[in-house]
Amino acid sequence: MNRLLIVDNEDYVVEGLLEVFRQLPHLDLEPVGAYSAREALEWLKRTKIDIVVSDIRMPGMDGLTLQREIARYWPRCKLVFLSGFNDFDYVQQAIRGGAIDYVLKTDGDERLIEAVEKALEKLKDEIEIQQLIDKSKQQMRAASEALQQDFIRQLLQGERLAERELASQFDDLRLPLQSAMSVLPVVCRIDEWKEELSHYDRYLLLYSIRNIAGEYLDATVVSLSVPLDPYNVLWLIQPKGLHPDSPPRVREDTWSMIVRFLQGTFELIQGACKDLLKLELSVALADAPTAWEGLGRKFSVLKGSMLWGLGSGREALMVDQRSPEDREEAYPRDAANLIGSLASMIENNRCAPFLELLDELLDPRDAVHLEKHYYMAASVLLSFHTREQRLAGTDERWDAGRLIRPDLREAPDEAVAYLKRCGQSIFDFRERLRGQSEDELMSKVKAYVEDHLADDISLTAIAENAGHNSSYLSRLFKQKNGVGLAEYITDCRIRLAKELLADPRHRIQDVSAAAGFASVQYFYRVFKKAAGVTPQEWREAAVRGRR
Repeated sequence: MNRLLIVDNEDYVVEGLLEVFRQLPHLDLEPVGAYSAREALEWLKRTKIDIVVSDIRMPGMDGLTLQREIARYWPRCKLVFLSGFNDFDYVQQAIRGGAIDYVLKTDGDERLIEAVEKALEKLKDEIEIQQLIDKSKQQMRAASEALQQDFIRQLLQGERLAERELASQFDDLRLPLQSAMSVLPVVCRIDEWKEELSHYDRYLLLYSIRNIAGEYLDATVVSLSVPLDPYNVLWLIQPKGLHPDSPPRVREDTWSMIVRFLQGTFELIQGACKDLLKLELSVALADAPTAWEGLGRKFSVLKGSMLWGLGSGREALMVDQRSPEDREEAYPRDAANLIGSLASMIENNRCAPFLELLDELLDPRDAVHLEKHYYMAASVLLSFHTREQRLAGTDERWDAGRLIRPDLREAPDEAVAYLKRCGQSIFDFRERLRGQSEDELMSKVKAYVEDHLADDISLTAIAENAGHNSSYLSRLFKQKNGVGLAEYITDCRIRLAKELLADPRHRIQDVSAAAGFASVQYFYRVFKKAAGVTPQEWREAAVRGRR
């Protein structure tokens, strides 16, 4: 919704034009009036103004001076000058100052409506969605590496995407890898940084490591390197020239060759980094590729192998060769990633993915990891539950004893089911709270309207009283009530007018003013449109009905 400010020192001009534009709902305007340039300035200071229709000759501050003030407060605001004088000098100055049109008062309402429609088109053109998309794409291309790395980190934390969505993300981010092909992860650790190195120096050396690796890898494989933290870099690797639909034997032989190639090549990379950069690296390679949905789990296994046993030494070069079952038992899924994923999903109100991840983690058949995963998930839930209930000021509580002392040996299904119900309740609680907040806001808006029917109620005034943005408030009101706010205000005024008209002691002009209509003529027009009869005819019918 755009806000239209009408400025003129003649009351009848402002009120007449307000009436005209209120009768044009298709323009989606909130018209407000000012009876001097000074009053217009108050509006400019108070709220966003999108279009101004202003007289050019006014006492005190004239329209041309106001034009400069408008540009200072709201540079995108469009100005249409309205004047009773066809003065070429004024027209020239107005257009030079950025006014989009100059309308004579003798031209009539249609000409002014056309000028306002032209202003609306200009506003729309300036924020044309395609332009915004194109600009965003340019900015994204400039930041493509950071975006690619952020996306990979989400996959490492367990982000799940459908096959089509994964392919779309790969295309949008211009990732060099294929979403339809498995990928082989390699984790590299800088064993030790020299203490005298600054943050910038370390960042530069990380880039150097990636560039050295690229020199050795790029002729044979397609790779993407992702710095994970100041000590660790992840490479994701696929063979060059291999198609996802290649025969199984071809894929198997190619990947086998690639694993051998990577073992030898990362040994060379370790040596080059030690000679050129004076840095010692440890490397852990997967012995086979993994599907993208299993990348997070495979990464956790490799990262775990860097923490224990041989991987905890210096300049290690390991290929993980245990069976999937052995790997899972030795290096369970990374705890930090699990907690981070669960917390992120709650934080961002993503209920469905949250419950899916819980289903995966809390499999009662997985007795080896169930207890660890259960207590990690419970700690996340308790953290959010305690914080949100405190903020909301409610006494609603879970059975904490049942949650933190589950019987995972004798009744794992029951314990897991209760934890999932607790997780679901966080999202349910938020939904209830949002609904209650919206209902309270609607009650506040309606009460304000009822208390100010005799006043010139503007959406801006209602929004200020409610403490919300006017455009958001307008959308929410229609969503919750099925009618627009302007229509609701008119309905309330008509209802009040009917009540007052039923008492013959009230003059019609007094009824019009009490119900908030700008003029008796406007009251007659709106009332007849709503009730099908004039105010006088309604009064006569009401009086007859009481006899």
